[in-house]
Amino acid sequence: MELHLETYLISELIHDVMTTIGPLVDGKGNRLQLSCEESGEITADITKLRQILINLLSNANKFTENGLIEFKVYKEVRDSRQGYEFFVRDTGIGMTPEQLEKLFHPFMQADASFTRKYGGTGLGLAISQSFSAIMSGDIRVDSVYGKGTTFICWLPTDL
Repeated sequence: MELHLETYLISELIHDVMTTIGPLVDGKGNRLQLSCEESGEITADITKLRQILINLLSNANKFTENGLIEFKVYKEVRDSRQGYEFFVRDTGIGMTPEQLEKLFHPFMQADASFTRKYGGTGLGLAISQSFSAIMSGDIRVDSVYGKGTTFICWLPTDL
């Protein structure tokens, strides 16, 4: 897969993502709390990065009702590389350890009953993880059933 690298202001990227996701969050009665004081730049495939963030936030919104979704962006050094962490935490339904094992596999959802209730194809997280990996980053997840889920995507500031 080809990368189309661009240097982009983090603040502009986050504004674009919030413009897209805001109406969806409002429609579910959720609150979206943004914390981004970063004013730096990132060099990445911005289209792919935007898709990752919209997917993580859309999933948080899909599995949360009348709850809170936190979206934080901050600098984080990993293996001596400067980067950004994109942190998405929700107060939704959460996942069991068995459900977590199924994440990131194409066409698989954490639970087959989710497809009937929430929709989706089971491709969003697999694609997001692939996009992150080809940009030298990763996505981590932590979840507590009945309490919510946290996804953290880290990408270097410069490829």
